[in-house]
Amino acid sequence: MLGGNDALELSVTTIEQGMPSNSHQVQSEFTRGEHWGLSSNEIQRVDMLRREFRRFLSDDRISPLEILGIHARTDADRKRYAQRWAQLMIEDAERVLAFQRAYDEAVQDLLGNKSLVDLAQLPRRHTGDMSLRPTDRLAVFVTMNCHACDVLFDRVARMSTHVAGIDVYALDLQQANERELHRWAQFRGIPPAAVQNKRITLNMDAGLLARVHPRAEKAPVLMLRRGDRLVPYSPWRLP
Repeated sequence: MLGGNDALELSVTTIEQGMPSNSHQVQSEFTRGEHWGLSSNEIQRVDMLRREFRRFLSDDRISPLEILGIHARTDADRKRYAQRWAQLMIEDAERVLAFQRAYDEAVQDLLGNKSLVDLAQLPRRHTGDMSLRPTDRLAVFVTMNCHACDVLFDRVARMSTHVAGIDVYALDLQQANERELHRWAQFRGIPPAAVQNKRITLNMDAGLLARVHPRAEKAPVLMLRRGDRLVPYSPWRLP
């Protein structure tokens, strides 16, 4: 026979064991809502839209604010979600750039004046008169988390005033991961205005490199776009 305290402990344990999913769900909704600045009802609507509609159209990682903004019931709600999302993205960009600066300083401390990647060792291909013209565009094929790709892009970016523009192609991303490509662009310090005016474009490769340069082995790959032609261009040709 159980005493008073034993009975009380059993009762509390039984209640806790009988409702873990609900309590975790409430805590999850509170945490998620607090993070995004959303109420419990808004988070529940996000879950419904993600489960019943957005899963056919969006990457699973689309944010609650984007979902609610896309499906906003009023213009005022749409504006509120957009402002909150913009604020979070600005804060995240500041964190990303702060980390990039710290990383660059760490590399400088470790290597001094030495370069981690020697661009002169990249394959050299002579293709006739390939001096850059103001109407040319440079196409850089990269992968994420590739230091050699970052080094080459930074070198190419310094040529942006000498050509019509720069086109970046991500080889290892699908269309649904466009956000990751934009994060990469933030890391590289690409100004949003340069993307908006097409001086620099961010693209998914979607098999382009394999079609125009089937002998390319791995990223990074630099190509020259002249008119409707896209031809290999050796990094050593860059000033």
